[in-house]
Amino acid sequence: MHHSARSFASLQTDSGFERTIMYAISTGGDTDTIASMAGAIAGAYYGIEAIPRRWIEHCEGTQDAIALAEKLHALVSKPADASDKSCVSS
Repeated sequence: MHHSARSFASLQTDSGFERTIMYAISTGGDTDTIASMAGAIAGAYYGIEAIPRRWIEHCEGTQDAIALAEKLHALVSKPADASDKSCVSS
């Protein structure tokens, strides 16, 4: 295990989201890709409330990501149009 991996692994937190990201980084290898995929899954599971405010404040494009997430949520939350048969199998 690399020195930096031991540092991340030794950090204690009650946050499942933070533990997920720290573990992903501590595995070594392509950590930016691994941590971003783990973060996407953990974010979907734990919700935006689990992401530490200090992390959100230091990320580029946060407001754009939040706006896109809200648009996506609104799109999938709309009631289905009864006249739209595109999703009905025959």
